[in-house]
Formats: sequence, C-alpha cells, structure tokens
Amino acid sequence: MAVLREPGQVYLLRHALGRRPLRDATFGWVERIDPLTLEPLERSRQLEGGPFWPGGLCAHANGSLFVVYGRFCHRLSAELELRASYELPVARPYNSLVVLADGTLVMKDIDRSLREPARLTLLDPESLEPRCADVELPEPVVARLSADGRQLYAVGASAVHAYEWDGERLERIFELRYRELPGQSYGWDPVIEGGQLWLLDQGEHRYATSMLGAGVAAGPVHLIRIPLANPEDREAVEVCGNPRGAVTDPPLYDPARRVALGYDSANGVLAAFRFGERLEPLWRRELAHAAHMIRYPDTGEVVVHDFCAPRLTRSRAAQAIGPRAGRLAASARARRLVASRSHDDVVVLDIETGAERARASVPTMFQSVLFPCPGWERDLYWCTFSTLARLEVR
Repeated sequence: MAVLREPGQVYLLRHALGRRPLRDATFGWVERIDPLTLEPLERSRQLEGGPFWPGGLCAHANGSLFVVYGRFCHRLSAELELRASYELPVARPYNSLVVLADGTLVMKDIDRSLREPARLTLLDPESLEPRCADVELPEPVVARLSADGRQLYAVGASAVHAYEWDGERLERIFELRYRELPGQSYGWDPVIEGGQLWLLDQGEHRYATSMLGAGVAAGPVHLIRIPLANPEDREAVEVCGNPRGAVTDPPLYDPARRVALGYDSANGVLAAFRFGERLEPLWRRELAHAAHMIRYPDTGEVVVHDFCAPRLTRSRAAQAIGPRAGRLAASARARRLVASRSHDDVVVLDIETGAERARASVPTMFQSVLFPCPGWERDLYWCTFSTLARLEVR
C-alpha cells in the first residue's frame, strides 16, 4: 500500500513472501518514492515481520510513520530511520492498524481458521509501549479494524463489536450478531459513515490468482447496514443474489448523495443502493472488482477496478468506453516486477448513475485485493501484487 504525507511525499509499504507465506518468517520495508516517476528515493532497513499477511502503513500526526506487519509494530521517522519496534503478543500475523483520536495505535491478530479469539493491542505512539492490558475479543476477527474518533469497531466471525476508548481502557458500546442467514460466512472490514456501520458478508474465499469463482459459503453477498444510534434496526440487502458470493474488502458510502456501493467479487458484480429510510436498488454493473474503492466527494466519482485475464472467457476490458468518457492515463508504469498479460482495468464511475467516465489498464500477476491511494489532484496510486502505477484523469 501507498500513503501520502506532506505534499510530494509518497511512502510505499513492501514485503517479501515466504515459501509457505502463512508460516515462514518474512520481512517488510518502506520506501519513499518519487510521486511522478515512482522511483525509490529512500528506503528503510529491513523490518522484522514473522508470519505473513498484508499489513498496514500510516502517517501519524506526531510526524512518524507506523508499520504493522507480521507480528511487529515499527516506528519510522519521515527519513525512514527505525526509531522503535514492538513485538506483538500473539504468534500470528496482525492485519494493519487504526489510529484513535488521541493518537493511540490499535491492532489485532488474524486467525482465518476461526479457532482463536482475537486480541486487541493498544500502543502509545511515542514509546510503542502498551496503553492498557490487551483486550480479548469474544471471537475470532478476520476483518481489519475500523475507528472513528474514540470509537473502535471490529467485525467478528458472527457479530459486530463496538468499543469506546476513554484514554485508559476500552468500554463496550454494543455487540450485535449479524450472521444469521443460511449459507452466510463472516464479514469483512466495516465502514463508518453517515451515522451507520456498513459491511459486506461472505468473507470466506479461496483466492489464488483471482476472486472470480472463489466463493466458499453457499449464500449470496449481503450489504449490511447497522445504525450506530440504534444497532438493532439493522438491514441486509443482497448485492446481486447470486450463490457462492465472496469478498475480501469493505463497501463504500457517500453520505452527501446517500448512495452505498456493494459488490460480489466471486460473481463479478458491483451494485449501488440509494439510502432513504431503507436501502433501494439504484444501478448494477458487471465488474470484476475486489480491492478497496476510492470516493471523490466533490465530483461524485468512485474508483473501482475490473480484473481481466487471458483465461477468462469474457474479457470485460474489451467493453467500449462512451464518447463522453474521460481518458484515465497511466503514467510511469515502473516497478513492474513480473511480466504478465493479466491486468486490472482501473475504472472511474459516476456514483449516482454507474456511468463509466474513464478506464486504464495496469498489468498485474493476480487480481488486486489491495489498497489504492488518492493523490493530491485528479490522480491516484494503484497497487497490485506485481505493479505500482500512478494514474490521472485527463
């Protein structure tokens, strides 16, 4: 993943893979890259990791960069000097981190076997010492954490767990079971927006090179809405209704336009819903989307993607772009680590109509399930497992 700091500063989190990625000890590192050419300008030392799972990088208000990768949290300076490291308590990978309103760092381990409950660790951003005793959640949590101010949210294997941080301890706000339907599997990352918690279920999958056809549980993907002021008044709608749905990332909500986006990566469908008193279908497109989305609130645009591979029977990349669509230009496709004919078509859509405004291809070994990053203008950075690209709308 890439993150922005001061204007012109782009940082990239990278890592190595073990022969058996979930078991072998791996390592990561951070680079500061040229925002236009993507060439490395500075590189950190090798950062100890341990068991592999894609981690997270954040630029903190105290001026430091923080990396959670494997079972370690590392503090780096803006010049990528290692200032401190903390070995996290559970011998499993930790999938990224969130920052609370007072700067506290929060992270948790991931057990995809769903055997062990997750543990929350809260660290001081200056010393990397624990702010309080670890908090054991009632169940395993595969999804990444989300935070809003002092509130912390975890989507467990069967329920949503909400807490508030008072500076000394976490107090439970609510616990709400969401997994109650036949053929339903656990949810992924929650989005906190517009007074609601949004998530997608059907998180269990068999991703190898693509999420297409990777569904495990028998049921369809649901977009789930939980009002934070009244969690019991929750709502679940089917994204497309197709069986064996699967996702590995969060939905999106635009509070100004009251439009929510959900998708089914296993069946290659993206759908929009208008939120009034309840969710109503708005539009639907066949797109092989699996990564995080970006919303541009001023223009009403969202960035998604459409994975295309030679072995697919239907190449969505061949779909024509309308004459009024913009041109999404990929510049500096440097850092191509492995040549491949597969590609992510990065697509700009109008969030209210689903109309396609622009499209450009980024080469990739596998379908991206990763984190894009907005730039400072009408540009963005797109990460795949083999390629980093900068794209801009012209």
